[in-house]
Amino acid sequence: MKGSLWFGFVLVLSLAGASARADDKPVEDTEPVEREAIIEETSVGEAVAETAAPGWTYPKAYASRPLTMNKFMIRGTFSVNTKRAIIDRNTGAQASRPLVSIDLGAAFSIMDNLEVGVSNYRLGSTPANAAQGMFPIVVSPVGAFGDMPLYVRYSFLRKNYVEMAADFVLLVPSWTNLAATFGLPVRIRARRPLTVDTGTELVVLSNGAGLNVEVPVKATFNITAAGFIFGDSGFSFQNLARNITGGSYFDTSLAFPVARNQVFVPLGIGGGYTHVVKNIVMIDVFARFGWNPFVYLNPPSGVNALPAADSWVLSVGAIIHTSPILHESDL
Repeated sequence: MKGSLWFGFVLVLSLAGASARADDKPVEDTEPVEREAIIEETSVGEAVAETAAPGWTYPKAYASRPLTMNKFMIRGTFSVNTKRAIIDRNTGAQASRPLVSIDLGAAFSIMDNLEVGVSNYRLGSTPANAAQGMFPIVVSPVGAFGDMPLYVRYSFLRKNYVEMAADFVLLVPSWTNLAATFGLPVRIRARRPLTVDTGTELVVLSNGAGLNVEVPVKATFNITAAGFIFGDSGFSFQNLARNITGGSYFDTSLAFPVARNQVFVPLGIGGGYTHVVKNIVMIDVFARFGWNPFVYLNPPSGVNALPAADSWVLSVGAIIHTSPILHESDL
């Protein structure tokens, strides 16, 4: 009998303790959790968390920027691109002079997650292709007008450490061939001053009804809020199930045509510096040098196959952002 009383007494105490712990738990859960802005969470120190200007919350640090600009922002791009190895359209052999183009582009953000433009530059995508833009001017090997890539980007996921968007690009040709690109860019903030851009791009080719698949990988590191360096690589699957051989020079950023079903690995490095003018204009000055391709995973054969060492590409330019303050009052 005494054992039963002691057992009952211990059981009551145990239930009372469990009830007390259950009562304490909701109090902890209901405490407010303060979350800093995405700019703050993906930066190191005040320097990298710095915004473009007072009242302009767009990140100054390149690695902290979202895949789409803030509402009503405008971006202009200017670049000079040089490709060492290209194919002469008339002879089919390597041209004696490189392809050199001066490309001007523009983009506008209708909403915080919707961006449109005519430009060969999109944040987090494959490196910009030469002879593409709103005003793409080819100056070598012959004078010509390039292609106009019209694009729409919609950002549908923006978390603290990852962003995803969807791209559609229609290449209106006057220099090469009609093509359409469907992209899924992904921006990962691996560590606070470091961003890794990846994703997938499907390029539908009208000339020969082919498909290119691009899987870019780019890492950007902000040394300070103004200075940044980057390196890019990835995989490039060319001329998949295509009806004709060659022609990739006319469709992608590759330096020369290839056979069907080729796999390349590009490689590039670069860096830049950001400067804000009068709190309303932000300018990124940059340079990139790389090889496209750097390595063949399955070397092509034929007279049009050029050494990868000759496929270098050099780009220098500027990216100009304008504050929404410039046009918020008008829209």
